[in-house]
Amino acid sequence: MKKYIVLVTFLCGFFAMGQGLLERNVGDFHEIKVYDLIAVNLIKSNDNKVMIKGPHANDIQLINKDGVLKVRMMLEKKFQGENTFVEVYYKDLDVIDGNEGARITANELIAQTSLNLRVQEGAEIRLGLEVDYLSSKAVTGGIIEVSGMVDVHDVNMNTGAILRAKELRSSITNIRLTAGGEAAIFATKRVDINVRAGGDVDVYGNPKEVTKKQFAGGRIRFRS
Repeated sequence: MKKYIVLVTFLCGFFAMGQGLLERNVGDFHEIKVYDLIAVNLIKSNDNKVMIKGPHANDIQLINKDGVLKVRMMLEKKFQGENTFVEVYYKDLDVIDGNEGARITANELIAQTSLNLRVQEGAEIRLGLEVDYLSSKAVTGGIIEVSGMVDVHDVNMNTGAILRAKELRSSITNIRLTAGGEAAIFATKRVDINVRAGGDVDVYGNPKEVTKKQFAGGRIRFRS
């Protein structure tokens, strides 16, 4: 039986006196999706819960369906989450997904075996990582900024997306960039680059093996 949990931050929720702070337990989840210009800070914890602060704290909607936690504004307040700040405490997280101008950060290094990052519609993800495998997908003006260490980094970008991964030291990076956008990557062992219909890729780390393909414009530059 599928679990379906809907939690809405009503006024009757818990308030920290004088701070306008709401706390919600959200159940187990392994994926987070953030919308509506909301700023989220991820915090590794032994409990899954959400703390909300800001003038629209009572208008935040939290939906946990089959382990996917959605953080968004209620319909009548859509795209009004820019001054709302959310702390998400999580046990395990496999997918981080930013949408509609949301901003997602973490206050400490995320260390685990694998992680999937997805960003679109001008949203932004900024993280420090220590993982074996990372998948990054950015489209429609989304921005991913990552630092730290990874063994293998697979990247898929299009439509004006931006990847800032110069400070993410990888052994192997595979990147596909389509229809514009910018990427800065770091690889020491191997890099495989495919650029179609424009876009810039800057490569750092002096990789030993290089495979590159370009079609209909775009630039691939090797930096020291």
